[in-house]
Amino acid sequence: MNSLMKMTVALSAFLFIIVASNSYSQSAIQRMDDAETRADRLEDKADQIREADEDAKEAVEKVREKQADKMEDRADQLRESAEDEADRIEDRADKVRDSY
Repeated sequence: MNSLMKMTVALSAFLFIIVASNSYSQSAIQRMDDAETRADRLEDKADQIREADEDAKEAVEKVREKQADKMEDRADQLRESAEDEADRIEDRADKVRDSY
C-alpha cells in the first residue's frame, strides 16, 4: 500500500508538471502573440508618421515654390517698370537736348 501511495504521489507530481508546463507554454505563446501584435501596431504607426511627414514636406515645398514664383513675378514687374521709367527719362532728356 505504501508503494501504491508513493506511485500515486509520483504520478500526481508528473501530471502536475505536464499541466504546469503546458500552461506555461500557452502563456509564453500568448505573450509572443501579444508582442507581435504590439510590434505590428508600432510598425503601422511608424509608417503613418513617415507618410504624414512626407505629406508635410511636400506641402511646405509647394508653399515655398509658390512664394518663390510670386517673388519672381514681382521682380519681373519691377524690372519692367524700371525699364519703362528709364525710357521716359531718356525721352525727356532727348526733348531737353532738342529744345536748345
